[in-house]
Amino acid sequence: MDHYALVAIVTYLYAVFLLTLRSKISHKAIRPGKAMLIVFSVALIIALILEPGTGMELVAKILVLVPLPYMLVMMYLNEIKAMNKRLGLVKVKGHRLTKTDNDLADKLLETVEFLQNRKIGALITIERNINLSAFISKAMMINAPVTSELLASIFIPTTPLHDGAVIIRDNAILCAKAYFPSTERTDLPLHFGTRHRAAIGISEQSDSLTVVVSEETGFVSVAINRQLDYNVSKETLNLYFEKYLKLK
Repeated sequence: MDHYALVAIVTYLYAVFLLTLRSKISHKAIRPGKAMLIVFSVALIIALILEPGTGMELVAKILVLVPLPYMLVMMYLNEIKAMNKRLGLVKVKGHRLTKTDNDLADKLLETVEFLQNRKIGALITIERNINLSAFISKAMMINAPVTSELLASIFIPTTPLHDGAVIIRDNAILCAKAYFPSTERTDLPLHFGTRHRAAIGISEQSDSLTVVVSEETGFVSVAINRQLDYNVSKETLNLYFEKYLKLK
């Protein structure tokens, strides 16, 4: 087989891999070193199967000719978009026409107040632009309209669904008992528990808004954009909802 045809095959297969990766949110972030190891392994396997006599020379050609900049852009597409928005290089379509989803905000505020007053631990994630189906598919499906009564009842410690997170999409509770990857950050305070670390973890992999209620202190925290705002007031929580809960 012609070397350039083999390069085209490897490039195509890796592009499919990247597109599949973009359509799902894995439980662990794929880092550049790991991605390069994957493409090297694919190239080596194909080279040994199709051209067993060419050795490392053919593999080297493949690695040089595969469009590395394209791969890096594909892997960090969401981060690049977010940076462009912060720099004002990309205008958000329909930004001036979007309105806060006050109905959902009111239900969330009522639920959080109920849980906070009773020191009932909770992890509530509201999906925004990045799809969370990879986590939803492994959780307990509910698919019911959001009500403060239903949402609060899920986290009652005696219920089988209280452990894990609830994921909300478009005014519907899609699932409960969802599990997120814990952040790998080492600079966090020791009093941050598993819920807080999971909230930061999902904020590192998506643009979702996550509310945490601590069962030890009753404090309410908000995680978004890789950061956690610890022990926020009811007024601050409402400001987060006004900024990030938009009608679609």
